Amino acid sequence: MQNQLNMNMGNVIDPKHIDKEFIDLFNKPGPYYSSYPILAEWNKKSDNFDHEKTLIDYFKKNPDNPIYLYLHIPYCAKLCYYCSCRIHISNNRNVINNFVQLLVKETNMLESFFKKNNIKPNIKEIHLGGGTPSHLTVDELSLIIGEIKKFTNIEDLDEFSMEIDPRTVNVEHFDHYASFGVDRISFGVQDFDPEVQKKINRVQPYDLIESLMVNNIRKQFKGVNFDLLYGLPGQTLETFRNTIKLTNQLAPERITLIKYAHIPEKRKHMKMIQPSDFPPESDIPLMFVESTKTLTNSGYEWVGIDHFAKKTDELAIAKKNGTVYRNFGGETSGNTKDIICLGPTSTFSFGKYYAQSTYDLHEYRDSVEKGKFPISKNYELNNNDIIRRDCNFSLQCNQVLDIKKIQEDYNIDFYSYFAKEIDKIKKYELAGFLKLEDNKILVTTLGRYFVRHICQIFDTFIDDELEYKVHGN
Repeated sequence: MQNQLNMNMGNVIDPKHIDKEFIDLFNKPGPYYSSYPILAEWNKKSDNFDHEKTLIDYFKKNPDNPIYLYLHIPYCAKLCYYCSCRIHISNNRNVINNFVQLLVKETNMLESFFKKNNIKPNIKEIHLGGGTPSHLTVDELSLIIGEIKKFTNIEDLDEFSMEIDPRTVNVEHFDHYASFGVDRISFGVQDFDPEVQKKINRVQPYDLIESLMVNNIRKQFKGVNFDLLYGLPGQTLETFRNTIKLTNQLAPERITLIKYAHIPEKRKHMKMIQPSDFPPESDIPLMFVESTKTLTNSGYEWVGIDHFAKKTDELAIAKKNGTVYRNFGGETSGNTKDIICLGPTSTFSFGKYYAQSTYDLHEYRDSVEKGKFPISKNYELNNNDIIRRDCNFSLQCNQVLDIKKIQEDYNIDFYSYFAKEIDKIKKYELAGFLKLEDNKILVTTLGRYFVRHICQIFDTFIDDELEYKVHGN
């Protein structure tokens, strides 16, 4: 397989060379490694876990580290059948405003914590996610951002991004968002085909998105992102080619191209999707392979696992510089690696600590009203976890693992420390996924399509290997 697939295609492979072996490997389940260890391995919060103490410990050791602040808004106006996020559907403005007041109170708690412990957080990025942040009124958003300003210099941010449901906004909203300091926006597009939109209960015509991509809106922001999903009900290779074509016409600065995960046992609303409507499994890898070829031919850089960025965008520049990083929102330019959060279900990652706020809104309300941060899960990484996370993220984000740097950073002999893993690396090298040379592990063109599986080499929680055949060796 690898001899054909690595031929003359530069950073992507030619869809005409895709075979059954490639399809089976691509469709094999595996983590996307937004963290290591993955969230499923974190512990339910124990009584002796002290979230404030872990924050104090982190800031004491890293007072100047740039921080990424994430706020989770769980409310949406309408249920999308494909959605895997923890969300709540409501158009009751009283209910939503009550949540906003809770979020403001939690924000005040964080501000008080910083003051009490003489901490001046170096917040450099903010992301408003959900749910649907644009489902809040302008006044509600203004109230939240006003509280954030008490411990954040908005004007000194590297980036302030916001997720937007195109069905919840008009042109005037963007003037307000820009006035708040938002400088990057993300549209949940998913697919442009009208029949697919009906099947996922997210009808938003192409004309609607086009009307929001006009110059008087775009000039207020340094970039626009489109979220696209492949593998949705009703999609065909032809319809998804057209979605990519229309995306190219609108030319967002970034594109996130994610495989749909059907998990009705965890998200009951996904049962609204008819299994008979799914595209054949053999088409799923082709959708991604064709899209990578089309987008890279159109001037986008393929970044990390599933992101694409125009060559002038910070994310593409980070790829060129080898500084791409990954957090719970996907690939980033690597300016910030540590995350603190506000809102239910939000996920912290700072130093050697992970933590997650409660999913349950009642638990969230009870904790905040008692003046307690609503943490429900946590994990403290040991040194071995941190080393493996570094190896994992280096491969998936920048397609190279500098063995010498790992040795110097952690004072280990890589080849003895990872003796078991070296055997797997050599097997994957024979299969054409990796190259081991000059004290570096390089992901090949073929390996890029399986990099999240390759990262399992360094995962002590998963004992699995890719099944493959070695051709031509």
